[in-house]
Amino acid sequence: MLEKLSEVQGFDLQLDALQEERARTPPELQETRDRRHDLVKRLERKKQERDELRKRVANTELELKTLQQRRKDASESSLRASSAKEASQYQNQELQFATRVQELEEDALPLMESLEAAENEADGLQAELDELQPALDALVAEEEARVAAVDDRTSEIRQRRDALAGSLDGSLLKQYEQVRRARRGLGLVEIVDNQRCGGCSVRLPIHVIQKARRGSSVVRCPSCGRLLWPRDGD
Repeated sequence: MLEKLSEVQGFDLQLDALQEERARTPPELQETRDRRHDLVKRLERKKQERDELRKRVANTELELKTLQQRRKDASESSLRASSAKEASQYQNQELQFATRVQELEEDALPLMESLEAAENEADGLQAELDELQPALDALVAEEEARVAAVDDRTSEIRQRRDALAGSLDGSLLKQYEQVRRARRGLGLVEIVDNQRCGGCSVRLPIHVIQKARRGSSVVRCPSCGRLLWPRDGD
């Protein structure tokens, strides 16, 4: 019976290995995903910067247009003034508007340059992202095929394992599964050199070894709790 249980454990260990294999993302895929994530974040930040610059440019252009109109109105009003004093007042307004227009025009140039640079950088990042996407799609397709193959093998081995486990005593199988979960892998171990536990390497008492060799009942290591298999006694 323990020999069959050992075969079940062999299937369980294969299933453990397949589970680990399934969870391992290929480095190239992970690197490509990380690169795409970085590009997306950088592009988002650059678009926010670009949009903010666009707003500032639009506001500057609107203010310039308004000031230029007010400057024109002041100039025309000075020509229609009914007195020298009134004309002087409008001329002062025109000068103030002209000064402010000049200041805004000076500020607008570096703002426009910054906007152009941000737009070029955003376009460049988008181009990198567009170029990367086909490579990522291909890697994702490969990964999906790999995972599907692992799942197929897992399903096949699980069916064989469950069929064999079904022929075992229910109590024995339950003990094995409880110990295996607690010990993260091995529930059944051989007695090594007729004296040591194959799981924790503790030297076993003589009476434990003798009881295991008689095979009249399930014997567990007094140290680690694993089921003991003398292998030549079942």
